[in-house]
Amino acid sequence: MDLQQEINELLPLRLNAEPSIFRGCSLSELMLLVTVGGIVLVPGSVIVCGLFGYLMMGVGIGLLLVIAWVVIGATVLQKLKRGKPLGFYQLRLRLWLEDLDFPDFARHQKELKCNSNRGVYEQRQAIYRRV
Repeated sequence: MDLQQEINELLPLRLNAEPSIFRGCSLSELMLLVTVGGIVLVPGSVIVCGLFGYLMMGVGIGLLLVIAWVVIGATVLQKLKRGKPLGFYQLRLRLWLEDLDFPDFARHQKELKCNSNRGVYEQRQAIYRRV
């Protein structure tokens, strides 16, 4: 049997960043939007509609709210990312959380000491240092 392997010309050979899937959002950003919406909106709508006696309607309304949350959130992220370098809004979020006295996410000192045949060298690098 002669098997011929076809090469797909449309697939990229190298990706430097996650590809955009929906409204400029990558898969990880979309999954974060769906997860946050599902954890917050579905139980919230079930509780509210359950108080009025429509428990199963709350599930349906919650799922519709998750879809709306994803569309609106993706649009907001698209506008935040426009004209900025990769990872800009993630860095701004980490710095904002740090200003609110959350643990030190973004800024840290990294020291690297290497011993080799050529001698000892030290490399100190401050990452995301504010002035």
